[in-house]
Amino acid sequence: MKKKIVISIGSIVIFVIGLVFFLSTGGERTDVILTHYSLSEDNKVMTLHINVAGSMGYVRGLKVKQGGDNKYITFYSTYGLNNSIGAKSEFEVELNPSCEEIYFYSGDGGYRLVLKKMGEKNEWHMV
Repeated sequence: MKKKIVISIGSIVIFVIGLVFFLSTGGERTDVILTHYSLSEDNKVMTLHINVAGSMGYVRGLKVKQGGDNKYITFYSTYGLNNSIGAKSEFEVELNPSCEEIYFYSGDGGYRLVLKKMGEKNEWHMV
């Protein structure tokens, strides 16, 4: 009887530790870099090709916020330490004609500029 109780308690403890570990991952990524991008023919959708600067982890999704004429993008890690299930390296972002700059989340509430419209033709350029 004691053995069953010890095994049950041990199993519950291991399960809770595993659950806490699993739920603590999947947060915001601050080390995402833009490798290249492409625009749709009508310039309404931009495809971002990204990678992570760190040696560990993958990106599973993003959240886009509009702020004035700018887009602010936060990327999210896959669940687990180095789990590639659900990982993506290509994301589509809808653009409105007034969008001038695109920023990636860099941690502590800050964003860094990665793309900007420049020149006479108002073309996108990596910064």
